[in-house]
Amino acid sequence: MKFKKDSKSVEENTELRILAEYNRRLKQMKITQKKANKLHDMEMDKEAKKIQELVQLLLEEIEAYYRKYRKVLTKYGALPEPPLDIDITKEERDVATAWKNAHRKKHGI
Repeated sequence: MKFKKDSKSVEENTELRILAEYNRRLKQMKITQKKANKLHDMEMDKEAKKIQELVQLLLEEIEAYYRKYRKVLTKYGALPEPPLDIDITKEERDVATAWKNAHRKKHGI
C-alpha cells in the first residue's frame, strides 16, 4: 500500500503504526498470561512463575507505551484495558468513544 508523501499522510501512517504496535503488545501479553494460567492449572508452578514474571514485564512495558502515546491511542479509540492500571480523563474517554461510534456507524457494525 503506497502512501502520499505529504505530511498529513505520513503522520497518519505513523499514528496507525503506533496503534498497531500497541495492539500487538497487548495481544502478546494476553497470550502469555493464558500460557501462565495453563501451566499453573497443570501444577507446574515453577514454570508458571517464570512466565508470570514475563507477563508482569510486558504489562509494565505496555503501560509505559500507553503513557507515551496516550494522545494517539485515545484518538483512535484505544482505551487501557483492565490489566493496565492507567487513569484516564473524561475528555479522553469521550474522544475514544466518539471515534468508536463513528467507526461503527461508518462500517455498519
